[in-house]
Amino acid sequence: MLPNFIIVGAPKSGTTSLYHYLTEHPQVYMSNPKEVNYFSKYEIEAQGLYYNDFKAKDLPGYKKLFAGVTDQKAIGEGSVSYLFYPGVPAKIKSVIPYVKIIILLRNPVDRAFSHYLMDYRLGLVNLSFSDIVYRNGSHKKIHLYYQQYIELGFYYEQVKRYLDLFSKEQVKIYLQEDLREDTERVISDLYNFLGIDNYFMPDIKRAYNAFSIPKNRLISVLYKSYFVRKSVGAAFPDAVKRIVKNILFERGKKPTINDDDKKYLCRLYWEDIKKLESIIYRNLSHWYGNVKNVYAGKIVK
Repeated sequence: MLPNFIIVGAPKSGTTSLYHYLTEHPQVYMSNPKEVNYFSKYEIEAQGLYYNDFKAKDLPGYKKLFAGVTDQKAIGEGSVSYLFYPGVPAKIKSVIPYVKIIILLRNPVDRAFSHYLMDYRLGLVNLSFSDIVYRNGSHKKIHLYYQQYIELGFYYEQVKRYLDLFSKEQVKIYLQEDLREDTERVISDLYNFLGIDNYFMPDIKRAYNAFSIPKNRLISVLYKSYFVRKSVGAAFPDAVKRIVKNILFERGKKPTINDDDKKYLCRLYWEDIKKLESIIYRNLSHWYGNVKNVYAGKIVK
């Protein structure tokens, strides 16, 4: 059994919420876990990225992730690494030519900082966001950090690759703010796209992957250990893990990006956003705002 739809990204754009919303629908079967990374396995391994925890290393293993399918109409997975790597869309099409593609996009400046905060909390990065933005210093992984937080936000080419390879009927693109502010409409539209009953509405009040901070330093140190996180993840079901997380973490005041970094990134992304508008037929001026007022010449990426 193979999936007939895939959520391909972008990271920190609402894909986790969408995954859980779809999981609740009785006509949907989602892989467990969400992040499979099967089609991007070789790219991730080649870069030595810090989340190379693959749930399927070959096609038989990938098919096993969907062995529990019974009478569900929509069968899916969600790996946010699939959007960035150039060769992934062709790999997907060669194996599942009929698959439907779901893309979620977020203001790239907000996405970059949100992704950084998540990885900083996980202990995956120990540089300041500003150092990564301007590529200051000689840290051996700074090029990977820059890729993960900055380059992933250049959506135009990433989206275009899917639009070039798959028919327009196979690709659905949403903005993160649409999912956040008009959830029911987006969910209903997505159900129609997937060909399942739209009478069902999931619990859209629950926040998934929301920002939180450890309640004390010991919890922070333990949480930054990949071994600890993986052991806890394997030992407890999702419901128990949510309870434990609520006990050990709290909603703190979310840090904000400083104005200089924000202005710089607005200038950096401006041309790419303008090109993206032309292929997704959306006005994205709220992403770059008054960038023309701060535009100070071409920035070399």
